[in-house]
Amino acid sequence: MGASVIIAEHSEIIRKGLIDVLEKSGLFSRIREVACAANLMDQVARYRPDVLFVNPGMVDSKFRNLLREKQRPRLAAIVYSFHDASVLEAFDELIPINDTRSKIQKKLQALVNRQPENVAGPDQALTARETDVLRLLVAGLSNKQISERLFISTHTVMSHRKNITQKLNIKSVAGLTVYAILNKIVSMEELE
Repeated sequence: MGASVIIAEHSEIIRKGLIDVLEKSGLFSRIREVACAANLMDQVARYRPDVLFVNPGMVDSKFRNLLREKQRPRLAAIVYSFHDASVLEAFDELIPINDTRSKIQKKLQALVNRQPENVAGPDQALTARETDVLRLLVAGLSNKQISERLFISTHTVMSHRKNITQKLNIKSVAGLTVYAILNKIVSMEELE
């Protein structure tokens, strides 16, 4: 059985297009949609989706409370305009509007397969965005490449790297790679 999902987006065209991509991916068994921010948290509480696609413009204080919950859905931002990096770093995945269908489907697969945030383990100290930066860092990407891939500034990438180093007390990329493998942030196959 596939995962359940809620799409929270003001634009009907974007919502319907994403529904089409999600249905054709075969990863989701239940797809619901929300058109206004006022109904978003009620729908999340009622249906408890596995994945939540959100227009970052719909983020409010109630949504920020969701981020603090132990068992929260995996979050994907639908990105087609500028948003502050501090808002985007709360999301597990970013789906830019200009991504191709195949690129979106790869991101969907990774998102569905990603371990929930409440799984016990040493990587709990890292935020979802720090985990993303770590994953790309151990894959050999430069700060600039990471910033382009995650749609954040190079300065933000460097801040995340500093936080990762401080939280884990690991200073070398080799050490971070071992940490990422041992904590199942990346697999050996991904690094080959």
